Amino acid sequence: MPAIITDPARLAAAHARFTQALQAALSQKIPCTIAAVTGGFDPEAAYSPELDLWYAQTQDGKKCWNGFGIGAPTAGKKAALAAEINFPSDGINRALSGAFAADENGDILVLHRGKIRGGKALFFKYYTGKTITADDGGKPDTFALISSLNDADFPAQLAAFVRQILDIKAAAKHDVA
Repeated sequence: MPAIITDPARLAAAHARFTQALQAALSQKIPCTIAAVTGGFDPEAAYSPELDLWYAQTQDGKKCWNGFGIGAPTAGKKAALAAEINFPSDGINRALSGAFAADENGDILVLHRGKIRGGKALFFKYYTGKTITADDGGKPDTFALISSLNDADFPAQLAAFVRQILDIKAAAKHDVA
């Protein structure tokens, strides 16, 4: 069973690989404004027309904030945030949506806890992707498997995951309406 990575050095290395893979695949840089729960900031978003995905990241205290959107951001304007996949910089933080896990082959897996507005039950009600069980600090838990960092298609798989987050949010609105 894969195990959630908790060591700060291993988490930093996994996040660095995560960021490098996305920066390489999303090679256009567009200055924009992103409004997040923690406030707004003005990053240079990385964008790929082929994936139609943008990405911005920052270190925010004890977490690595990663924001994603669909469509090219407009320079100098607010970019619409579709999803966040935030990782702890130390230990386990079940309040954050993202987690890295090491599998039995040593691959680093990018996982999502299903934490979105509306809750984990809502997420897994509509999620159609692959799930796995991982050792989450001594207890097994179910995660959405986004990809392995070793997979050459990691950026495309992440883009598909972001689109699925938007689909889940849209389906949830129809449930409430």
